[in-house]
Amino acid sequence: MKKLLFTLSLLLMSMGAFAQTKTFEVGGKLNYGTDAPHFGIGAVARYNFDEHFRPELTMNFYPKDGNDVSAWDINANLHYLFHMTDRFKLYPLGGVGIMGASYDGPAGSTSSTKLGANLGGGLQFNLTDKLHLNAETYYQFVSDDGRGVMSVSLVYVL
Repeated sequence: MKKLLFTLSLLLMSMGAFAQTKTFEVGGKLNYGTDAPHFGIGAVARYNFDEHFRPELTMNFYPKDGNDVSAWDINANLHYLFHMTDRFKLYPLGGVGIMGASYDGPAGSTSSTKLGANLGGGLQFNLTDKLHLNAETYYQFVSDDGRGVMSVSLVYVL
């Protein structure tokens, strides 16, 4: 019985230590895509459930920039964080996304939606304990199309 109580006590203490690393982050981002439309804005939400793994959900919109095409994407990525210093982290990322584009011009209008995969990496600089600046680049693999994306985001830790 003492062994069981001791084991349960250790388990509860370790769960308390694990729970302290959980954080939720929300923020905004600016994007540049290698394929038109080039410039976009987005929103990001992340959940750090331990020191290394961080799932992320992003939603981006790329308005028309002179070519009658607008685009959007929704991505679910996973980061693996490498803690370089207390304020600086590097991470590879991988995930899936849904990408859509709409053409609305003189020749008519059409739209398409495709499923794809993301692969890339980024870096995080902690401005404060609650405010983080991220820069990342990744490639969106889509069946007959693809594009590179570079982004800068500012997130707040809740």
